[in-house]
Amino acid sequence: MDDNETIAKAKRDRGATDKLKGHTKEVIGTVKEKIGSAVGDHELEAKGKVQHAEGRENRLKGEMKESIADVENKVRERVDKFKAGAEVLAEKVKEKLDH
Repeated sequence: MDDNETIAKAKRDRGATDKLKGHTKEVIGTVKEKIGSAVGDHELEAKGKVQHAEGRENRLKGEMKESIADVENKVRERVDKFKAGAEVLAEKVKEKLDH
């Protein structure tokens, strides 16, 4: 694994971590919201709604990080293929010029 692949994996891992943390926060927020509603604790219910919204934001941020890392990886792969093709073409042109 080269440096670019290592960086891409780290970015994707950070995205997955944010996504997991966000999902966890969403679930906890939903639980607080439901409990607060069930027992008539409006403050707990409101805190749960806020925590759920914060979790959703974190989860979506993680999903975006993963998507960006995937796009970066695909672009890098295509650039590498293009470079390889250009090198082959350059070698063929050089051979033709040498003859």
